[in-house]
Amino acid sequence: MNTNLIKFYLTANKLKNIIRTGWLELKVSSDRLESVAEHIYGCLILAIGLESEYKFDLDMLKVFKMLTLKELKKVNLKETTTRDYLNENYQEESLIEAITKITEGLIKAEEIKSLMQEYELRQSKEAKFVYQVSKLEADLQAKIYDLNGYMSLDVAKEDAKYFGEELANEIIPKMQNASDGFILYDRHLYEDEIFKDLSNEVENIKSL
Repeated sequence: MNTNLIKFYLTANKLKNIIRTGWLELKVSSDRLESVAEHIYGCLILAIGLESEYKFDLDMLKVFKMLTLKELKKVNLKETTTRDYLNENYQEESLIEAITKITEGLIKAEEIKSLMQEYELRQSKEAKFVYQVSKLEADLQAKIYDLNGYMSLDVAKEDAKYFGEELANEIIPKMQNASDGFILYDRHLYEDEIFKDLSNEVENIKSL
């Protein structure tokens, strides 16, 4: 029996039960909220579609691995949101410790750790792509909740105050729908024009 493999799977499997805290902070009223594992699935599907429709000079195997692995730290570290990134100091030591614990005993533990750290640094073109895919998937999920009536514009505007005074003053007056805060905040993070264009399309979706 490969106990290291089974332990790695059982650890990663916990992501099925970890809810994306952004939806809790936005008080999304759906009876069932997206888990971290579902976010990973959405990112993988989105990446497949993006590769189909656009020309990216990327190592897609590396992209798929990075998309699958990038959330593993949330098994041992709390789920993070825009609010957390703006108000907490990022502890690299805690991330490395979490990754080391999760991958302990695996033959390719160093490769997995390297991919996860590469994503966090976002210096490679694959890591930058994965980051933007993750943001776009979150924007799409926010739009889904919004169109289903699960989000409040007032709550979303209140939450947007955590973006910082300058961004909040820019974004809040433009918010016509509850998902707009999420979408407009993420738009300023996109480096690729493809993602900026897709962000505009997501904002303008009127029905599912």
